Amino acid sequence: MSILEVNNIKKKFDNTEILKGISFSMEKGETLSILGSSGSGKTTLLRCLNFLETPNEGTITVNDNCLFDAKNGPLRDGDLREKRLHFGMVFQQFNLFPQYTALENVTLAPKLENRGKSQDEIIENGKLFLDKMGLSDRMNNYPHQLSGGQQQRVAIARALALRPDILCFDEPTSALDPELTGEVLKVIKELAEQHTTMIIVTHEIGFARDVSDKIIFMDDGVIADEGTPDQVIDNPSNERTRQFLANYLK
Repeated sequence: MSILEVNNIKKKFDNTEILKGISFSMEKGETLSILGSSGSGKTTLLRCLNFLETPNEGTITVNDNCLFDAKNGPLRDGDLREKRLHFGMVFQQFNLFPQYTALENVTLAPKLENRGKSQDEIIENGKLFLDKMGLSDRMNNYPHQLSGGQQQRVAIARALALRPDILCFDEPTSALDPELTGEVLKVIKELAEQHTTMIIVTHEIGFARDVSDKIIFMDDGVIADEGTPDQVIDNPSNERTRQFLANYLK
């Protein structure tokens, strides 16, 4: 059974159609990477899946539960919050609260959600996730006291702390210099090895090849190519995919 089924998602801003009918599915424990040039619709798709944008058409189903059907009209704010809990989001720019420590950033949302866990349990879980990110000695540091790579790892721990069904990354290394990129990619690879279900929008072609079970290549709001890393990266069937990879791999 698929953990995620996306069917005919369309999204337009004013009169510009950004997503032109996106459909795909993925299984529990899979890592899916989404490749494509800037403006191809990758981030818009991710924002639709996380309900940060509302699709104009289509359905989104998680664990056989239809979370969104455009035919039913817009979602209410309370419904949106609940549905977003199925997806953990790690942004390009970390988005940590500067006035809170690393541990406080990780535990803030679980405390607000109040799912029946005690404050002590939430704090212990936060410490466990930070330790998993290799940050056990940085729990009481504020964001300005952390490197970019450390801040991104705090952001990953924060997303994991809500125990989402699917963890989503939007260009997680784009704000990092090359030296710090490796440490974040290492963490994501370890999550993949632990069969964490993930969707990764990335320009890191070699990383996508190594870590992904499935790859989607988007072009001009549609899926132009889809398959295993071997199929999409090493033996692309679509001419547009070949052109894109030639530019990035030369």
